[in-house]
Amino acid sequence: MKNIKIFMLFLIASLFLISCTKEEIKNPINNINETEGLLLVKSFESNDIKAEVFNDSGTLSVGFNKIFIRLTDKQGNYIKQSSISLLPMMTMNMHGNTHQHSCPVSGITKVEGKETLYEGYIVFIMPSGDSENFWELTFTCNLDGQTYKVSDKINVLPSETEFSKKFSSATGSDGKKYFLALVEPAQPKIGVNDIVVALFQRDDSGNFPIVDNYKMMVDPRMPGMGNHSLPGNKDLEQLSDGLYHGKVGFSMSGYWKINLMLENEAGEVIKGEQVTLQNQESSLNFKLEF
Repeated sequence: MKNIKIFMLFLIASLFLISCTKEEIKNPINNINETEGLLLVKSFESNDIKAEVFNDSGTLSVGFNKIFIRLTDKQGNYIKQSSISLLPMMTMNMHGNTHQHSCPVSGITKVEGKETLYEGYIVFIMPSGDSENFWELTFTCNLDGQTYKVSDKINVLPSETEFSKKFSSATGSDGKKYFLALVEPAQPKIGVNDIVVALFQRDDSGNFPIVDNYKMMVDPRMPGMGNHSLPGNKDLEQLSDGLYHGKVGFSMSGYWKINLMLENEAGEVIKGEQVTLQNQESSLNFKLEF
């Protein structure tokens, strides 16, 4: 009798393990979590793939948006190797006529040292509107020789306030339309800060290529304190990442205006003006408060 009981217990345990194994195969568990510290912006799903978008805030807004992407196949497994491209598209209803345009977007690459995360950025040039004026984001993924797409509407918030402006668009004296997005400082501090700006141009085909070999002269001013500046500023020049890098100084916390002058590769100023006693600000600027 004792042997029969032992046998029955062994049989039940074996059946339980087999059942669990089958369930795990049917519903695989991803034990890798590389999104700690990030917030989910939106999940995009089709019959074949799921694409999750993460960032630091959980929202998208006008200007520079660093994003992280995680892909899952229809079996529920993370896709660790895939080429990904993004297409943001704004649909606008203008007096009964539909118009569409995109915005600057980077290539998508694998995050170094991560198994499941990809990264890139989008620079939205306007916020979402009503149901007839909306942004849609389309993912195209190539996996094992197959191409998959998934898309959905997204909400893009306005970013400009009285004391905050991290995106600027302007037409230069050359007649070209330029788009500038402030990348850094994301958390400004008293003293000298790194400043990084993304610069794009809209071409005749509606694309937004990065503008190469330009220069940005920077002059931070504090409007509420005599419009004073601070030494230690360094004009922005393009580095290997395609973005423009420089230095900007803040003598105290408060509201600051970062005045810019955009210079083309021939050394000609095509947008922005020098700050003087008579001219308190450049027409090309960012604003921040900390």
